[in-house]
Amino acid sequence: MAHISLNKRKRFTLIQDVDITAEIVSEAVKLHRDKLVKTYNENENMYMSHHSILDEQAKERWKPDNRLVINYAKYIVDTFVGYQIGIPVTVTSDDEKVKEFVNDFRSRNDMEDTEFELAKQADVFGHAFLYVYQDEEAQTCVTYEVPTHMLIVYDNSIQERPVFAVRYAFLETENGTESLAYGEVITKDEVIAITVSQAGTVTFGERTTHIYNDLPVIELIENEERQGIFDSVKTLINALNKSASEKANDVDYFADAYLKIIGTELESEDVMNIRDSRIFNFWTNGDGQQVEVGFLEKPNADTTQENLITLLKESIFSISMVANISAEDFGNASGTALAYKLQAMDNLAKMKDRKMQSAFNRLYKVVFGVPKIGINPDSYKDLRYQFTRNVPRNVLEESQIVTQLNGQVSNETKLSVLSIVQNPSEELERLQKEQDEEAKANQKRFEDMRFSDEALKETAENESEE
Repeated sequence: MAHISLNKRKRFTLIQDVDITAEIVSEAVKLHRDKLVKTYNENENMYMSHHSILDEQAKERWKPDNRLVINYAKYIVDTFVGYQIGIPVTVTSDDEKVKEFVNDFRSRNDMEDTEFELAKQADVFGHAFLYVYQDEEAQTCVTYEVPTHMLIVYDNSIQERPVFAVRYAFLETENGTESLAYGEVITKDEVIAITVSQAGTVTFGERTTHIYNDLPVIELIENEERQGIFDSVKTLINALNKSASEKANDVDYFADAYLKIIGTELESEDVMNIRDSRIFNFWTNGDGQQVEVGFLEKPNADTTQENLITLLKESIFSISMVANISAEDFGNASGTALAYKLQAMDNLAKMKDRKMQSAFNRLYKVVFGVPKIGINPDSYKDLRYQFTRNVPRNVLEESQIVTQLNGQVSNETKLSVLSIVQNPSEELERLQKEQDEEAKANQKRFEDMRFSDEALKETAENESEE
């Protein structure tokens, strides 16, 4: 009887109230390897510029066989992740103790880089994971994992609560075959060392109790379907590679076209002289027959190819909903036109923001649940996350908008319009502090001037009395 199922959303589901055994984990690993890993590897290869055209059967030796890879998969991922989270996420709290702890935690774990890589891997694979652990100094640490090596199993309740996670990786031997995989099963209470055979059979090893009150593995999904950002355009990218390669083949064909000579017979020595000197001179043989010299040409499909390539490029950006920021007219667009060009990508980014905020809430729930850190475990509910789009800004235009908003909205709202202000509340605090310091300085100058005036007046009075 199967205990674990895998749906079209790439979600592993376990029936409720079942103990976690080696057999159940084996089911999950086999489903993972049989149903998902091939797609993950395909996406990873596309991002790494190894596209399917490179693995196609070679043409005959005498035919041009260009294999061009136009890596729009990488372009789409890098453009979108740079736009969505190129400016690091700001995490704030009204509780100074919580705020100080979060800043220290983020600095110690280099969270800006971790979050960027997490977002990028989710774009490539459709989802990715954060793994919380304790280092040798008993400090809480976090790292990201890709779904080629990790999976999470949820229960089949309406809440779809995570039950356990598996992390494993097969190592290749010198002859290219896979050896045993080693990894671990992570539950809400313990970490179990495992060994995985090539057939996917799992064997349990040592068990270690962890200190977290929840499963210390958090999944970030790109969308509910767990589709990578270029999944919908993979066939278009492959078609573009093929079209560009065939166009390059045509260029090679015309560069190496066959020379035809009709009306005279050439000796081998004559052929060699023509090839080497690139000069030939023929005349008629007296019977009135003309000598014809030219190149063999195949039908020219240049216009058709160009139209197809243009269509594929436009379709790739339209369907992926990621803007082609390298287009010639992109940099010359006005503010309103630029906003329209980025509208589709901004919609994607907003959806990704919500998925990341949900993942961050689960992350800090686990982190705040670590004993002896002195933070209320429910403090994660009060954290605020600010996502800032990484786009060119017209600060002059923004400042004019702020001026026009005087008397209509609060100062904090006005400051939020300015892209140079990362945290409006902190900026207001700094502004108030500067104003207080300036007021004190003005008061001191006033008192000094009054003291000086009184001293001068007293001196003048003394002189008049004398």
